[in-house]
Amino acid sequence: MKKYIVITFWVVIALVLTVSLAGVGQEDFSADLIIGELERAEKLIDAGKISQALDSLLGVRSILDSNIRELSDAAGKETALELSGAGMEIGFVNTKEAFTVFTKAVEEERKSAQQKSEELVSLREDVLKGKISEGEYKRQRDVLQAERLKAQLEIDIAMLDRMLKAEGFKSVSGRLFDLKEQVKPIMDELEKVLNNIREGSAVPEEVSQTLSQIRSQYEQLDNLLTKLIEGKIFQITNVKAKEEGYDLVLRQENVVLYSNSDRVDNLTEMTKEALRKEIASE
Repeated sequence: MKKYIVITFWVVIALVLTVSLAGVGQEDFSADLIIGELERAEKLIDAGKISQALDSLLGVRSILDSNIRELSDAAGKETALELSGAGMEIGFVNTKEAFTVFTKAVEEERKSAQQKSEELVSLREDVLKGKISEGEYKRQRDVLQAERLKAQLEIDIAMLDRMLKAEGFKSVSGRLFDLKEQVKPIMDELEKVLNNIREGSAVPEEVSQTLSQIRSQYEQLDNLLTKLIEGKIFQITNVKAKEEGYDLVLRQENVVLYSNSDRVDNLTEMTKEALRKEIASE
């Protein structure tokens, strides 16, 4: 009885696959060969030749496995075609490039911070060349590091001020205001340290520790501001993409390695233009 159940099962599978594969264009697939092998296996079982029967059944299984893979591949290709733009409008945005709208809005403050970084490099070169003593180098280094931190904080303050004045950022004005309030005590502490260094009353070890703490606080605040800006970029992209009728928008940095410009659109410039209007709206 068991042998007939096994044979019948394979016949049913063969017939189902025949219909399925025909539906995806596998016209050359036929169940005749499989049914013939199953009948041969049945006769071998009746004759007690179990080993040979198993060989036939394994051959049938191999054929079925092969065609199942073909069926799966065909279905996968069909899905890929649908996702690649067949009936869909797809775009992508480069968020790093879109972020430059914000960095250019505080270009002057960024130049000041860059200048302090260059002065630190020049100072290090002077001590290596013997132009200044190691003690003088450390004092000037502490001053420049504190001034660079101040310049970096001023970049964030300038950006927060721009965003707080802009009509397009009213929905997040509360969060922006909270961030600005957090910057004030950090800036006050930094000014205190700077004054102590310039007056010569600062203890070098304490200065190093204090600057390290302030730098950590600055980095945390800067990361929060960066995430808030990225959220605005995504929001603008979504709004503009919906207005333009896009079905799917990807983030280039995380997803897009290659895009066919005839099928996938770069929405970065569209996003940047919308962001410029948002910042300028006062």
